[in-house]
Amino acid sequence: MSTYCIADIHGCYDEFMELLQLISFNPDKDVLYVLGDVIDRGDRPIDCLQYIMRTKNVHLLLGNHEQMLLDFFNYNDTSWSKNKNMMTLLQLDFLSGIETGKIIQYLWKRPLYKTLNVNGRRYFLSHAGLNAAEPFKYQRTDDLIWGRKMFYRYVALPNHICIFGHTPTSYLRKKPDCSIWLDELHNDKINIDCGCVHGGALAALRLDDGAIFYVKSKSRINFESQLSAQRQSCHPDKGNLKPDSSFGPAFFPKSFLDADRKSRHMDHVLAEFGLDF
Repeated sequence: MSTYCIADIHGCYDEFMELLQLISFNPDKDVLYVLGDVIDRGDRPIDCLQYIMRTKNVHLLLGNHEQMLLDFFNYNDTSWSKNKNMMTLLQLDFLSGIETGKIIQYLWKRPLYKTLNVNGRRYFLSHAGLNAAEPFKYQRTDDLIWGRKMFYRYVALPNHICIFGHTPTSYLRKKPDCSIWLDELHNDKINIDCGCVHGGALAALRLDDGAIFYVKSKSRINFESQLSAQRQSCHPDKGNLKPDSSFGPAFFPKSFLDADRKSRHMDHVLAEFGLDF
């Protein structure tokens, strides 16, 4: 049995299927956590979501794009339309009312985070991390699905590695290196959103041993223009994977996986994040 994480599929169905094949995912033995943002932007968002819904041992955590869909259908919130939702709406139009209702009910029940203990290492999974400057009991939904800058400034949770997506790793680096990002300052955060829908890659992280698998994007979106639109500097090469491991695993340094993760914010952690799960 292996435990995997994937984030920010964003409708990239072909890459998603290719990545599952690459890791030899077996739903009868393995477990996969998808860290939100399955829908929008790409060309087959509902196909991705329905695959997750019907497949054993595939668990979706709520992302901000799923939350916007829920807000649209339940509160007529139009902010979703500003986040490239057209293909999702078009594909929903092909479904019956019953099928659409099942999707909405499924998304309503998705958790915001998950804690795991894999081979003696503790992991905290969410779409966007958390607000490390606040006690966990004061976390808001927005902290877990929309948060960005505050998360990087502090040790997140003592004794845990936080796995998240939401922000493409190239935007953190300000250059088109699409590989997974490790927080080398605090040794406690791993960003696995490699910007597939923006022309980067879709990545899977195996928690058992730190193996990383990549499938390069088939997206026609120009990766460099995306970075330029963000007013960030670009390297002339496009969509670099370092290391280039599209057809086999790379591995995290053992020193990162086994690093001490002590927090200056011990009061931020509830009993569920103590010595026992």
